Formats: sequence, C-alpha cells, structure tokens
Amino acid sequence: MSGVLAVGMVLLALANIGVQFYANSRDLPGPGMLSVVSHVVAALLVVAGQIVADRYADWKAPVSSSAVLLVTGATLWTFWWA
Repeated sequence: MSGVLAVGMVLLALANIGVQFYANSRDLPGPGMLSVVSHVVAALLVVAGQIVADRYADWKAPVSSSAVLLVTGATLWTFWWA
C-alpha cells in the first residue's frame, strides 16, 4: 500500500508542477510555490522511504512504510482537505 501512495505522491507533485507552469503562462494564480515545493519534497521523502521499505526486511521496513503513510497523509491533509 505504501508503494501505491508513493507513486500517487509523485504524480501529485508532477501535476502541481504542470498546473503551476500552465498558470504562469496564462497569468493565472495557480497552486503557488509553497504547494509545489511541498509536494516535491513530500514526493522525494516518500520515494526514499519506499526504497528503504523495499530493500530491508527487518524493523526498517514497517517503520519506513509508516513514514510513507504519515508524510502522504500530512501532505494530503494540509494541501487538499484543509
């Protein structure tokens, strides 16, 4: 499940970048640089966490999977539901 969330965060970050470029080219406000940078940072964090979860079988796997869930949830809560 954390792998699906990691891919979803990468897609959301790419969508935010695309919408911001489109908004800049049309003189529209767009999502803003805070949202774009936060989504990119969150995507990098969850991909790193997912890589750790995939490569290790000891205690690091569930901890990093939980970190992926936490970062994804915090990002979605902050920028999409609040």
